[in-house]
Amino acid sequence: MITYQYANASDIDAYYGERPRPTMRAIAIHLDGAPAAIIGMYFAGDRLMAFSEFKPELELHLKSMAILRAIKAAQRMFEQAKRPVYAVGEGCTGILERIGFKHIDDGVYLWRS
Repeated sequence: MITYQYANASDIDAYYGERPRPTMRAIAIHLDGAPAAIIGMYFAGDRLMAFSEFKPELELHLKSMAILRAIKAAQRMFEQAKRPVYAVGEGCTGILERIGFKHIDDGVYLWRS
């Protein structure tokens, strides 16, 4: 079963094994009750950086309705941000542009404002 929620400290700890240094706001996607993906943003100076990561066991489910809803929740988070939200990606231009980022430089994207 796939579910998602705003990530809390235990989701972050369970996914990474320890607490990452940057302060983040994220959506945790759970597969059978355990965090299997994180999508969100973290502070990098005066900017916010978007990120997403998933474990291999989630790959077969990436087109499921629950995953699409989690992406929509992340998009709402980016829209509500008070600072510019950037993403860096190589080889993932299609997905970044499809979910709302605009290409601004070599491998750098900015959330539409």
